[in-house]
Amino acid sequence: MLRVVAFALLLVGCDLAWQLERETPPPVCGPFGAPSLVPFHPELIDPKDFSVDSSGMRGMIYAMYPRASRPTGVHSIKLVNDVWRADPARDGGVLDRLDGGHIAEDNFAVGWLVEEGGDRPEIREYQFFPNTPPSGAWASGTSGLVDPLQGQTSTGGNMIVLPYAGVATIRFMVTILMSDRVGDPNTMRIFQLFPNETQWELTPQADPLKTAREKVNPNGGVMTADHDKLVYSAKVGTDPLAPSRLYASKRVRDEYEHGAPLIIEDVDGDADLTEPWINADCTRVYFRQDGATWMADAVDDAASGP
Repeated sequence: MLRVVAFALLLVGCDLAWQLERETPPPVCGPFGAPSLVPFHPELIDPKDFSVDSSGMRGMIYAMYPRASRPTGVHSIKLVNDVWRADPARDGGVLDRLDGGHIAEDNFAVGWLVEEGGDRPEIREYQFFPNTPPSGAWASGTSGLVDPLQGQTSTGGNMIVLPYAGVATIRFMVTILMSDRVGDPNTMRIFQLFPNETQWELTPQADPLKTAREKVNPNGGVMTADHDKLVYSAKVGTDPLAPSRLYASKRVRDEYEHGAPLIIEDVDGDADLTEPWINADCTRVYFRQDGATWMADAVDDAASGP
């Protein structure tokens, strides 16, 4: 039995600790400098599942916002004086009812909701309409997602959908199908939407980490805007208590393999990192650690030093 749960993108560890014999692939993102806290205004209570568009000025968050009609839910946010604040005028009366959602490029977003008593997430695309008074608003888009569980049943929960637009007109999103079976890894799937189509479909990279020599158990992922790099959080190995770390993989012949761990200054190798998000070219990474959201910028490898 499988279930889908929301998360919404580093197990570095030592290979010897798990008796793994593999060459570490070269890093495709970073290295990154020391992280800093993402600054949220106190009006956003327990913010998590952060996503930001390529402008760096607009985003979405799952949080409690007491001044909303439905306080706890997905909310539009904007960067004001270097602090992320709620932007309720943009919610359009639809975002705060969602169990999860992520902003994408080109005024698109994906949100998901599990109705009471339901066992499968309702996943919908949203589009931002700038001419909606007073300052534009999100509303339902035109496309759907074909059978996101691909014939599997669900015991409830939500699906994480982390979309980024491609450089052309094809859009992509990464989903994580969570396993209910003890010992079974989660499944990562990548969907695509072609121009002038209304239904998402699986890409050839439907399960991009299945060929990994060691057990890779992903719990979040996101792609760069050009669909060239995949950044994901995962546990690696057979130890159920192993931390979740961040990895990056480069697309080769339309496939992704288990990638190299991200190197982030001052982040311990046993730190548990989840909820990854990146900017368009993977020069900035966002992640969640110890109940807070952090960001780190890429640094020159030679300048980073030991």
